[in-house]
Order: sequence, then C-alpha cells, then structure tokens
Amino acid sequence: MGLIRFVIVFFLVYFLISLFTRYVLPFAMRYLFSRMSGRVRKDYEKKMKDRRKKEREGEITIRYKPGDNKIITKDDGEYIDYEELDDN
Repeated sequence: MGLIRFVIVFFLVYFLISLFTRYVLPFAMRYLFSRMSGRVRKDYEKKMKDRRKKEREGEITIRYKPGDNKIITKDDGEYIDYEELDDN
C-alpha cells in the first residue's frame, strides 16, 4: 500500500511541475523580462534627456576618456608620425 501511494504522489507531483513549467513559467518570465526592459528603457531615456538638457545646440563639449591624463596646450600643434624612405 505504501509503494502504490508513493508512486501516485510521485506522478502527481511530476505532473503538476510539468504543467507549471509548460504553462505558468513562460508567462511569468515574459512578464518579468518586459518589466525589466521597461525599467532599463526608462532609465536610459532619462539619462539621455538629462544629457540633452546639459548640451545646447551649437555648443561644443569635449569629453575625456577615464584615465586619459594627457594635457594638450596650444604649443603642441599637430603631430604626424612618418617614416623616411630611401630613393634607392
């Protein structure tokens, strides 16, 4: 009697889990992903809107890369790297 009860409970639990993963889980995952993508999209749009407010049209802005500590002065000029070739 105990073995039959175990087999019935085992298959019932297996059946319920398979139904859950087949029908309920995809809807839950789709809902969560759409919610997360909406948040990311909203944060990105807010960031871009704030950036556009700071930069007005016709205004020049210079952005430096992090770790780029090179200071450029007016006397530096334009540097062109070249190599001399022999005519022979």
